[in-house]
Amino acid sequence: MKRFFVFLLLGSVLCLHAAAWREQKSFILKKDQVVKILVKSEGLERILSFRWTLYTDKVLVVHESFDRFVGQHMLSATYGNQSFQKRLLPPKRSELDIPYTVVVFKKFDEGNNTAQMDLLLIDKEKRIVLDYLTEK
Repeated sequence: MKRFFVFLLLGSVLCLHAAAWREQKSFILKKDQVVKILVKSEGLERILSFRWTLYTDKVLVVHESFDRFVGQHMLSATYGNQSFQKRLLPPKRSELDIPYTVVVFKKFDEGNNTAQMDLLLIDKEKRIVLDYLTEK
């Protein structure tokens, strides 16, 4: 079972490094602080948002929403799953040109009770423009 998880971790790391991201943004978030990103593409404007709600046993619980679909992810910076990805558009020609974002949990600062997360945009065909919105 341990070999499976090591294989899975190595595979995800290799896939992440193989996909050249076009844009990267780091966030340092307090509990329930929402990140909102306006995703502009092919005449559409949609909101991608995420926040973390719980950090326990070195696992961060993250809630995300995009295009009226919501999700919950359990991320760990030390072992297992440390990221989630969100597909932004359907493929144009092949499955290899799908634009998506990857949100990576980097570390948790227990002194400040903040989580560092990175957002990566993988978009080979430059079909997406991201605008980072501030909380009102």
